[in-house]
Amino acid sequence: MNIGLKEYIVLADKYLFCTIKKKNIKHINSYVLMLEAGIIKKLSSGIYYWLPTGLKIIKNINKIIRQAMDLVNAIEISLPILQPINIWLQSGRNLDYGMELFKIIDRKKNIFILSPTNEEVITYCVLNEIKSYKDLPIHLYQIQTKFRDEIRPRLGSVRAKEFIMKDSYSFHLNKNCLQQTYSNMLHTYKNIFNYMKLDYVIVIADNNIIGGTISHEFHLFSEHGEDCIVHTPNYDYIANIEYATYLLPQQKNINKKNILEKQIITSTKTLLDICKDNNISTKKIINTFIIKNNNEANSFVMILIRYGYKFNINKFIKQNPLFISCKILSEIEIKNIFHIHNINALGPYNMNIPIIADYSVINMYNFIIGINNNQYYINANWNIDLILPNNIQDIRYITCHDLAPNSNKLVFTKSIEIAHIFQLDTKYSKAMNLYVYDMYGIKQYLYMGCYGIGVSRIIAAIIEQHHDKYGIIWPTTTLAPFKIAIVPINMHSNDAIKNMAYTLYKKFLKHQLETLLDNRIISFGKMLTDIDLIGIPHIIIISDKHLKNKNIEYKSRNTNTKIILSIKNIVSYILNQE
Repeated sequence: MNIGLKEYIVLADKYLFCTIKKKNIKHINSYVLMLEAGIIKKLSSGIYYWLPTGLKIIKNINKIIRQAMDLVNAIEISLPILQPINIWLQSGRNLDYGMELFKIIDRKKNIFILSPTNEEVITYCVLNEIKSYKDLPIHLYQIQTKFRDEIRPRLGSVRAKEFIMKDSYSFHLNKNCLQQTYSNMLHTYKNIFNYMKLDYVIVIADNNIIGGTISHEFHLFSEHGEDCIVHTPNYDYIANIEYATYLLPQQKNINKKNILEKQIITSTKTLLDICKDNNISTKKIINTFIIKNNNEANSFVMILIRYGYKFNINKFIKQNPLFISCKILSEIEIKNIFHIHNINALGPYNMNIPIIADYSVINMYNFIIGINNNQYYINANWNIDLILPNNIQDIRYITCHDLAPNSNKLVFTKSIEIAHIFQLDTKYSKAMNLYVYDMYGIKQYLYMGCYGIGVSRIIAAIIEQHHDKYGIIWPTTTLAPFKIAIVPINMHSNDAIKNMAYTLYKKFLKHQLETLLDNRIISFGKMLTDIDLIGIPHIIIISDKHLKNKNIEYKSRNTNTKIILSIKNIVSYILNQE
């Protein structure tokens, strides 16, 4: 249908700009700029509506993603946002996600979940649609809104309750086929982010509650990021801090001359108070606590870790997968289950449960530790006063004092995660009985891959890396809401300027260059402020002064430079810049 060029003209006075004056908002630069540029507007904590400018940017990102997915023969589908809880019960992940799940009860008292992710739903779909090994491999994807009941939404669209993601899932007859697709998707994501001209890093990550074996995260460095990447200066070691390890210590023989005689004291005070009273360094404290396995009754483990280090539950779960769903027992729970009334004195002495010690305790000597019943050991030593546990694991967060596994210095850099890919193996196919018979008639559970990009998050991440004091600078024009802005000065009182504005607009349109014609009755300065703020790359300024010489003024948003160009050359000039 030919609806005519006139229908395509985007006039600023008919466009919902929604730009606001700069305010002293205490959030990251991307959030401030997204509000000021009229990209998003807050409705409630963690909930935003996307205004016309924001929606244009989303569509541009989606177009890039779709083109990339077409190249790997992925097929686009649309999965239901509303999911029956029974499929989550089948996979067991309702417990893993816990309070993050939004739940809805219909009039028939059926419970549904607002989709935070789609592994269960896509597995159910393939279970009903794929009947033969000849249909494999298959790769399905969608771009959709997802929901998570974040306990503390923050950073605008980086951590929201409602967000847009591209997620895709591949299904395979064997592990080798999955690994090939996984490698292709890793390369595809590199192509997407390289095309967007993003400065990103890839880190080996943990599959956590998604499941599977291997995963990689894509991060953009940002001083306001909520994640932290640990790496050596030359990046020969790089990992998310949640899973980063360090140069593990070797157990040393302690000089017997340094070993003091053990003391037993009775007190209701904390370990810190006892150290203070006895002039003991807090580095001599061994903290203890108990973890419960939520999936098994009466399944507990005691953790020993040196005071000053933070327990890393992600590393603990990775090394102890049976504890995929677990929690640290509270003081009341310890009292009720183990009949220990003073949690400050909790310790490994006479505890009939498994014990895991962090590497931080193996070379400690003359340490202080609880031994239950309001009693403490002072100047305790391993294998003299207490047996060093056999199970030693790296279960703490690394610090700036640690070295990388290759002995190099570590650097800690804040980041924003923009994508995550997983090899899920057969976790969901076995849980939901998804299998086919291969060419030999042997039953095979399908191998599965999962590949996600945070679309709404990536917009914030891009802006974090690409902005100046005037507003957003899109790293590639394909991301910008408009490629060209025409700014005719005094067009409402000068027919020549007005006619030239429309003439240029139609020329740009013929070359599929999306253009905004600013016909608002406002000051020239206000026009440029808005255009700079939302980051339109090419700005055409038409003035009486230059029009008389058949010229226009061209401004580049990326460089903030201006040049005078002949009207007849402007289209070719911009096309060469694209």
